[in-house]
Amino acid sequence: MGLYNLQSGVADSSDSLRVVETISANGAISIPVRGEKTVFITRGSAGTYTVAAPVSGVQDGVRITIMSTTAFAHTVTASTIGTNDGGTATDVGTFGAAKGNNFTIEAYAGDWWVVGTPVGVTFA
Repeated sequence: MGLYNLQSGVADSSDSLRVVETISANGAISIPVRGEKTVFITRGSAGTYTVAAPVSGVQDGVRITIMSTTAFAHTVTASTIGTNDGGTATDVGTFGAAKGNNFTIEAYAGDWWVVGTPVGVTFA
């Protein structure tokens, strides 16, 4: 007999290992409960987005990749915590105005940690 790892209840997008989302309006980027999420920014002008702090111990390991499909200087703010435990010194990621600019963050201990090297995005 095989082993099964099933969650009881109703399945939703958070049960997926990988979620893909497009955003065109300014606003908040939702955080999945687990797994990975790719967010494609499709806004036709510079957009402003926020990512809340992850829940320590609950969302640890969640990864979000944010990629621009348009050539505008979008900004993504990690509300209150910044990235890499840097607070307001690293809370805003600003995209250079080029398609394909992107970065990936991973949740750990209530903070967002930048994974790898951002492409065309600076944090300040």
